[in-house]
Amino acid sequence: MLDLQLQEITEAVQGKILQGNPRQTYNTVTIDSRRVKPGDIFIAIVGENNDGHDYIPEAVERGAKAVITSRRIEPYSRVAIILVRDTTAALQDLALYNRQQLKDLRVIGVTGSAGKTTTKDMIYSLIRQEKKVLRTRENYNNEYGLPLCLLDLEGDEDVAVLEMATRHIGDIRLLARIALPQIGVITNIGPAHVENLGSIKNVARAKQELLEELRGERLAILNLDNREVRNVIENFSREKGQIAPTRSSDLNIITYSLEEEREGRVDYFAGDIDFFQEEESASFSLKAEGTSLPLKINRTGIHDISNALAAIAAARAVGVSWGSIAEGLKNIQITDLRQEIRKLNGIKIINDTYNANPLSMKAGIDSLVNMASGRKIAVLGAMLELGPIEKAAHREIGKYLVDKGLNLLIVLGETAEEIAEGALEAGMPRQFIYAFQKKDDITGLLRKIMRSGDTILIKGSRSLEMEEIVDVLLEQGGR
Repeated sequence: MLDLQLQEITEAVQGKILQGNPRQTYNTVTIDSRRVKPGDIFIAIVGENNDGHDYIPEAVERGAKAVITSRRIEPYSRVAIILVRDTTAALQDLALYNRQQLKDLRVIGVTGSAGKTTTKDMIYSLIRQEKKVLRTRENYNNEYGLPLCLLDLEGDEDVAVLEMATRHIGDIRLLARIALPQIGVITNIGPAHVENLGSIKNVARAKQELLEELRGERLAILNLDNREVRNVIENFSREKGQIAPTRSSDLNIITYSLEEEREGRVDYFAGDIDFFQEEESASFSLKAEGTSLPLKINRTGIHDISNALAAIAAARAVGVSWGSIAEGLKNIQITDLRQEIRKLNGIKIINDTYNANPLSMKAGIDSLVNMASGRKIAVLGAMLELGPIEKAAHREIGKYLVDKGLNLLIVLGETAEEIAEGALEAGMPRQFIYAFQKKDDITGLLRKIMRSGDTILIKGSRSLEMEEIVDVLLEQGGR
């Protein structure tokens, strides 16, 4: 955060100083008492499961020098106290204020049902070759995390790349009104969080909020290979070679695609795609801006090529050179638990355990196929929050993995047994399908059957914590 005086902070959060020197300056904020460092502002967030006010004593003990609270508290020596009506709103208001001070900052908002974290990381990898860039840290992509990322801005950044998640209509609109992005990326739209949103149509409505809230140059980077994204584009009217939303000012659209029939009709196209199993990389020919350029990326999924196109378009939008883009693609580092490749005695383990929905599950299976030289084994858990489409979506994944030629399927939990049923219906022999209720049983089976040359995908929704399977396997040795 910029150096801000207590009075300035108080006005930004529409609060009242109960204690403290109005001229004292602060530049760091946290909402987690365990992460407090000396000099921090601690904001006591009232969440679903925890009340930050209960942790104010711990925060002060760890060195917090200011507290933002929504209730009167006992005074602490040499600790400023600001009283507000709502601490979550205060966090968001302070983040917006910090963002508003940075007039020249370019903000790229990234959303999508799958691939938004990877795409955010790719954009960061390309832009950082030439510019000072901040990106969403860890999984800070919601109403708490995004403001904290904006409060990491210190004033010397050229670009911020911010991931935006949604579980309800209005979530992304809120995030965009805090971040004020000029550039928006939608990787895809599919059946994620349908339990909350009600339908894929509503998922699309939620993602479209990013485009509706863009400011300034209003540049949208959109995946034309995704049907729902194409439908979003159709919600906007064409005028003078641009696409303008019916409810706001002109929106400039940049499209990207891997589909051959769209070559020459999109702004960024990737063809001649090859995967290199041993190098764990891929190459492709990029056609964009009237030129053709051979590129290589240290990723192995077809979806990675698609995400790379979005990242390239975003990097070009902020002025990154082709040379830096080519170099950045070779050195992409992805956030933990997103298709991490681990090796154990000649076996590749794809740790893709951060989360799962139908789009990301298919992408994980595609990566398994592209990376494997021997047996292809999938260890899959449930995809949660799918509501009325849960059963059909899981069965579709079972059929999909059979079409892709997987050799062995292991599922975890009752819900994921529908994946097994789908695989059976699609013709996978029953002896190649295992269903377990406990992770220990899965690790026990894998220890017995896996052999050098196998490639194993492990993936499921976050609450299943399927990375524990990976950890147990790696305890036996590996890197």
